[in-house]
Parts: sequence; C-alpha cells; structure tokens
Amino acid sequence: MSIVEDTLKFYFSPVAFKQTAEAIIPVILIKQQENRVKRLQKITEDIGESSFSFPKGNAISQAFLKFKKSIIDSNISFDRRELRTLTYSINHNESDFRTIFSNEHELEYLLLLLNRYWRDSFFIGIFDCYLKNWETKDKRSLIVLEKFILQKLEAYSGNRKTILSIKNNSKFFNIQNGNLLLGDFLSKSNKTILDASKILGVPESWISYPYFSMVIVTYYEKQKEKAFDEINNLTDFLIEHNYSKTNKRLISKLIILANNPQYQNYQDNIKNLAIKFIGDPAIPSNWSPFENATETERFNLLEARNIFEEWIAKQFIDIFFRICINDERRKKFWLNIASKNRITFKVYGSATLKLMLKHESKINNFLNNRFIVVESKKNISAFVLYVGNYILIEFSDAGYAFYAYKSNSMYKPNLSSRMDSVDELRNGNLPYLAYRTGNTINEVNEEGRMSHKDGDLLWEEAFKYWFRFVAKINV
Repeated sequence: MSIVEDTLKFYFSPVAFKQTAEAIIPVILIKQQENRVKRLQKITEDIGESSFSFPKGNAISQAFLKFKKSIIDSNISFDRRELRTLTYSINHNESDFRTIFSNEHELEYLLLLLNRYWRDSFFIGIFDCYLKNWETKDKRSLIVLEKFILQKLEAYSGNRKTILSIKNNSKFFNIQNGNLLLGDFLSKSNKTILDASKILGVPESWISYPYFSMVIVTYYEKQKEKAFDEINNLTDFLIEHNYSKTNKRLISKLIILANNPQYQNYQDNIKNLAIKFIGDPAIPSNWSPFENATETERFNLLEARNIFEEWIAKQFIDIFFRICINDERRKKFWLNIASKNRITFKVYGSATLKLMLKHESKINNFLNNRFIVVESKKNISAFVLYVGNYILIEFSDAGYAFYAYKSNSMYKPNLSSRMDSVDELRNGNLPYLAYRTGNTINEVNEEGRMSHKDGDLLWEEAFKYWFRFVAKINV
C-alpha cells in the first residue's frame, strides 16, 4: 500500500479523515447552539411550556360556532378544553357570524361563562385578545375586557410566572395610558424597545400587537436624536412589528424632528425609512390618515408629508440645475422657493435623461412618480413646479424663458396628455410677467414669461417682485 501511495504521492489516513469529519462544524458554532438551547429551556422553565400553546384553527372554529349556538340554546354546555379554546375564539369570525368581541353583550356572556368554570389556563387567551384589540373601534368591549382582566389579576394568588409578571406590571395595561407609561419607563430606564416583551413576560412574537404601537412611538419620542443613531435597529424592529399605524405615527414624528437644522444630517436616513415603511409622498393614499387617527396624528402626517416632499424637491432642484444646466444662481433661487412654500413638481425630458438621473442615488427611488418622458430626444428638459395657485416652469436650456401659468388658466399646457417635446410647455403669445425700465418695474401680468437676463435689476430681483406682489408666493 505504501508503494502505491509513494507512486501516486497521495497519502490517505482513515483516522485523520474521521477526525476532520468530526471537526467540520466549528466549536464556536456548537457552543452558540448549545447556549441557545439552554436559553430556550430556561424560557420554558420560567414561563411554562403550555402557557402560550394556542389551540389549532379547526378547534377554534368549532368552539366559536358552538358558542354562537349556545346564545339561543341554553342547554348547550362546554367542557374545560372547549372553554380554554373559546378564550382564543373571541376575535374569530366565520360565515355570517361576527366576532364575539364586536358584540359587548356576547362578550359579557362569554366572560360570565368562563368565570363560572374559571381556570388560570383561561387567562392567557383573554389577555392575548386584549392586547390585539388595544386600538379597536369597539371601545365598550375593550373596557369590558379590561375590567375582567384587572379583577382576575387582583385576585390572583397562584405561582404562574407569566400571570405574576403581568400582575406586577398591571399599570402598563390601563387602556387610558398604560402603553405610554411603558414606553416612558423603557426610555428612562435606559432599556431598548426590545426589552418591552421581556418586562411584561409575554412572547416576543406579541410585539406585533397594536398594544405596542404607542409603546414604540413614546419610547423613540423620548429618545429624540438617539432614535436617529439607532436607525438600523429601528428598521429591523418595524419589520418585526409590522403595523402600518406605527410606521405613520413614528416616522411622521421623526421627519418633523429631522427638519430642524441641528438634525439635517439625519434627513437622508429618515427619508429612506419613510419610503420603505410608508411610501412616496407623491401618492396621497400612502400618507392618508389611518382609522381612528387623532387630530394630532392627522396633522403630523400632513406636515411630515409636506416636509418630505420639500426634501425631495430640494434634491431634485440641486441635481436638475447641476446635471441638466449648470446654473448656481437659478439653483439657489429655487432652493429658496422650495424652503418657503409647499410645492409639488414634475420633471419632463427624454428617456436618456431619465436613465442618467437613475444613477443619482438620492432621487432614484422617487424618479418614476416625478419624471415624465417626452417623445423628443432633444437634450432639453423642464422642471414644472406647482406652488400656490400657479404652475411654474423652468427649462434646462439657457435660451428658454421661465413661464408661469395660473392653475385654472385657459392658457396652461395640457399636462395630462403625452408630449412630443418640452416645447409644448411654452406659449410665446403670452406677455412678459414684468416690464422694467432701469430699476423700476412698470407693468406686471398674472401669467406669462420672464427671461433670466440681468439689467439694472438682477433677474432675481425682478422675479422676487413678481412672486411676492403678483403670485403671492413667499420669496
């Protein structure tokens, strides 16, 4: 055998091969898995294996339908397993039957039934329903459930760690402000939002429940700029939470906060967060108020959407006047307009220009909803801004004048149809917006055009005069 090995220069040791195979999984990975198993075992010991074992869907359906029948047939009875299953059926609906929770009288009847044959194993299902319906429109049912839960917690003298943990934290489950108190407590205790479920003694998966929405918002509102520094953790957490109301509540507040000059460096991160979890502000439905939104929440959403649109507009203006036409004076002028007015906008140009702008990372996510491709391949584009009662148009070609049309004007271009060229946005028959002699503006018009040529007055001064006194636009 050794002669063959020497000839082939190939030496094989079964013992060494066996040792290599045994060591194929790194020791550190084995240790990690062992630690995780120990952690799961510890959780099982602390919480109790059966505390959060939910009945299967078919069992819930059967218990639900049987309960609905029992409302009109008092001879129907339930065994202990069916009663426990019923605690997980409160949110269930089927066929023509609405949820038990949506009818406070049915809910009260169910709680009387459970109370008559009460077992501690019934508690988790009821509490699960309570946190899931924290933001329900059926407030009367929620109050009924709260009263029942708090009574059970007050009377509890057992040793189940889960129920004891909930009892010890009962102040966090007051429907008036319990969730706000928890968010504030987490912030003041220098804990992370990930600690919320651990403190309450409930499964981490419950973090998706509506109860935690204002816990999260309150926590990050108290953290202020720390929330910006933890943007990656916040992103991961919002994915886990998966509740659109929280996205709108929290991100709208972060946008408003980041609009302050001292937080300007965070705006790109918040912009990316907003586009990921809410969507482009150019689509109104993305930013519409959610059900049962308070007046403050409605205002925050509108304000945040306007600020977000302003950020996007400024980035488009910066890039448009850098790439399409290198004109610092015009860029500075329009950035000032965007800072002082609520605006929306569109860019019109060739498919080639759109492809070029796609490479600009700061605007590529917003390009499709704001760039209109024209048929012409001419290297001339237009920036169309909607400000107040006006449609304002700047062109990339230095020889093209600025145009202003009233939003309800018979002279305005047809912006709803496909265009052959940006030239269709011009109307050479319209007068000048302002006629000037020396330093004096003699005559103005509500609609028309104006060149970017300096005279005794700089063109910016003439523009500002018309904007301020005719168009009533802030400059």
